[in-house]
Amino acid sequence: MKKVIIDGKAIRSVEDLHAILQTEFSLQPAYFENMDTLWEGLVWHVPVPVELEWIHFSESRAAIGPYADQMMNLLYEVDEQLEELFRFTVKL
Repeated sequence: MKKVIIDGKAIRSVEDLHAILQTEFSLQPAYFENMDTLWEGLVWHVPVPVELEWIHFSESRAAIGPYADQMMNLLYEVDEQLEELFRFTVKL
């Protein structure tokens, strides 16, 4: 299982977060147009199994605001959809 870590200390903008996901999962830029297309990209185009851990979440939330919460919720939805193939955890 591939393990990916998002370090909230490295996120200063929404674009930083997108760049991490794009690089780690080889997602095309079109998937970042909105949350629906991103969900589709994560569910259908991420090589699984994968474990995604977002550390220092509170720091990224301070930098990008409510978008961090929206992304966290989306990643939990992907976790729920893919069950054991996509595991998502958050550490404040």
